[in-house]
Amino acid sequence: MKKKINIGSFILSIICILLFLLVSFSGLIDYSFMGTHPLTLVLYITLLTLILGVLGFSGIHDWKGMARSVTTIIITLGLSAFLTFVIFFGSLLR
Repeated sequence: MKKKINIGSFILSIICILLFLLVSFSGLIDYSFMGTHPLTLVLYITLLTLILGVLGFSGIHDWKGMARSVTTIIITLGLSAFLTFVIFFGSLLR
């Protein structure tokens, strides 16, 4: 079960990057629904993936699992910091 969390969080981190690229390069289409900006939703998904990545550290049995966990943590920490920066300064410009 814990190995599945490790693999699932790694796949979710890649999906988060793809969602970020999809939302940021989509153009002038208004994707906001329910009053929430889509980058905020990507941030929430990224933070959930970060928590799952930390939980995935308990399912490590070999060096591949360790590499997956560390890569997941690095990707999600970087993306969440960047999204927080963009959302914060983007809201200041409104």
